[in-house]
Amino acid sequence: MKDFSELKINEKTLSALKEKGFEKPTDVQQSAIPPAIEGKDMVVQARTGSGKTHAFLIPVFQKISDKKQIQAIILTPTRELAQQVEQEARDIGRKYVIKTLAVYGGASIGRQIEQLPKVSMVVGTPGRIMDLMRRGHLDLGQINFFILDEGDRMMDMGFLPDIKWIMRRTPSKKQIMLFSATMPYEIVRLAKNYMDDPLVLKLSKDEISAKGVSQNFVKVGRKNKLSNLSALLDNEPGKYLIFLNTKRGVQWLADRLNNLGYKAYPMHGDMNQSSRTKTIDRFKSGGIDILISTDVSARGIDVDNITHVVNYDIPKYEKDYVHRIGRTGRLDKAGKAITFVSKDEIEFLDRIEEYIEREVEGMEVKGKGRLKRRVDYSEHSDIFGMVTFSFETDKEMTMWDIVKGMNKNGFREHEVGEVKIEGRKGTVSVVSSKADKVHRVRFLKNIKLVKQKLRHSS
Repeated sequence: MKDFSELKINEKTLSALKEKGFEKPTDVQQSAIPPAIEGKDMVVQARTGSGKTHAFLIPVFQKISDKKQIQAIILTPTRELAQQVEQEARDIGRKYVIKTLAVYGGASIGRQIEQLPKVSMVVGTPGRIMDLMRRGHLDLGQINFFILDEGDRMMDMGFLPDIKWIMRRTPSKKQIMLFSATMPYEIVRLAKNYMDDPLVLKLSKDEISAKGVSQNFVKVGRKNKLSNLSALLDNEPGKYLIFLNTKRGVQWLADRLNNLGYKAYPMHGDMNQSSRTKTIDRFKSGGIDILISTDVSARGIDVDNITHVVNYDIPKYEKDYVHRIGRTGRLDKAGKAITFVSKDEIEFLDRIEEYIEREVEGMEVKGKGRLKRRVDYSEHSDIFGMVTFSFETDKEMTMWDIVKGMNKNGFREHEVGEVKIEGRKGTVSVVSSKADKVHRVRFLKNIKLVKQKLRHSS
């Protein structure tokens, strides 16, 4: 496929796409646009960042009129995504003199009510759409297009009953298009119950199949997470989206990074909608290169040029991992996903690898950052809390010589574990709380920490 003109798109849309710098259609656009223009109901499985937004907007604008009546409804899981989809629709709509509107909670419902009689397309979250319908300000009785964007996330967020409520209040004859990164059972059942012989296009296994995205983990404990992140930011410059599991953690990390001289911005549910919108807009336009977010707050972030996704906190659920790393490697650009993992979190990494059916490779963060790394003995202890050191001695010694010598240097018997000695070389294990004192034992030379592997070689 050379360009959009081969998809039989009219000149107004081609002009809008050209102004946005879009020259060639993506795989999902090539596959979905022609049958959508023909009026087919469709279920499209395509990863985030594959160009799916224009895959459903372009066919709608081929048929929609400038009549001041709601002809198309697009449901999105979050207000941020609603804003972004509506912005793309607005850019095309200008060529047709067709007005669009985004409706979502956290914004003035009065202004949305005022604008509704003037628009032909509505993009919104299920809750606000239902609210407007119940109040009698939004009538979907004449729509021709019903589109669900990011259907799997809507299922994850519990929107299925709301979707059905809205669907039942629309005409039986309409074109339905459902786009989803994965294909859970609820999506399949929804298509079966409401669609007319839908065309199913499976263009990706799931979000993590994005080409050009490398997936790595870094073995690191609490003491060195920030120093490793700093080294990563300094030695691999790019556009970073960093995930933590809590709102408090997001704000803490943003404050710490700013104290270190980085320009980092938080994104969490305690921020008002205006601040969240401004932050996303700046991140999208390039005014922000480090954005720190929770899973919920990041669901609506649709930015094409994120180079790094960092899981500062490993996600507790496998689907969250998939959603997170799907934020990079968009539109076949290269991307990197890095997950910080402590030895106590290995079970979460195991579950993630089983879910994605591939191994996440270990890596070390190279170079120095703005915060010095510290030795974290707790990360190198075994299941009994013992840390192992290798050493040499000036003369041959027995195991009991080593134990007695350790006792004389401040180590109690229960604080010294297994000792192995052969000639003048050996290893000794001590409790992690006393590990920093091993280097003060004078008869031990060339003392080195024996680092524990998480699982895979790094």
